[in-house]
Amino acid sequence: MADRDERRAQAAKHLALMKGALASETAATVAAAVIYEDGEGRELPLPEAAFESTETSVTTAFAPAALRDAVGKTAVVDPTAFTRPGGNYEDGAFGPEQILCSESNLYPILCGLKGVYHDGNRGYQRGQLFTDRALYLPDVVFSHDGTIRKADVIAIPEPNRARALENHRSERECDRCLAERFEAILRITAANGCETLICGAFGCGREGFDPQQVIGLFKDWIEAHPGAIGHVVFAVPRAHASAFDEAFGKPAVEEVTPIVADEDEDGFDVWDVELPEGVTLR
Repeated sequence: MADRDERRAQAAKHLALMKGALASETAATVAAAVIYEDGEGRELPLPEAAFESTETSVTTAFAPAALRDAVGKTAVVDPTAFTRPGGNYEDGAFGPEQILCSESNLYPILCGLKGVYHDGNRGYQRGQLFTDRALYLPDVVFSHDGTIRKADVIAIPEPNRARALENHRSERECDRCLAERFEAILRITAANGCETLICGAFGCGREGFDPQQVIGLFKDWIEAHPGAIGHVVFAVPRAHASAFDEAFGKPAVEEVTPIVADEDEDGFDVWDVELPEGVTLR
């Protein structure tokens, strides 16, 4: 298992590669990025349903691996750090956002948008609930096991119920915040004509929301808007796989087991994980 120093070195090496090999692609995504201000994403009009129904599936692979089998135009949810691009990626942190950064040019893209997105978020943390202010990033380049694939990324902060309650926010406010966050994610996906959405266990784990609450919000939205999105893939760790499996399908891949979750400066999960033999974080 790589320690933090090793991950820091791997991140530096990967960033140098992305800056050299994908500079033009990174610049194009930064130029084409869309910021949905707080509340805008969840109020987007939905186009006429493009699919007969919404299929769902579950995998315990990380999102970059799940991209391998994604169909059509695909969006990946990045539970982004609210005020610092990539969280503590360059410092060797490991969590959902850092996984995405480690297999794509997402990190230099986020750095290119720091002034207009992350800096503008300062002062709006709301006791670690944050806001719905989101980035839509087209054509992020992912590389996994030698396979290159482009996908759009929805960078939106993950509310932390546990920390919010410690900061004297009410349970009702936490629940409303989570529901609004999913409304924004799903409407942004549909409004941008995406066929497939890949989302992790958003809000679960150290963030303190019950997986059944997350599952219920997804199911309610899909039932209310059948066919608005063609396929939703839940890329969730094994700790939550059984609940998502029961609701949405059978897990297809098992890659890693989260062991300990730490928090970065924004209160987001960063994981220490046991990696299978031969698997490294790039």
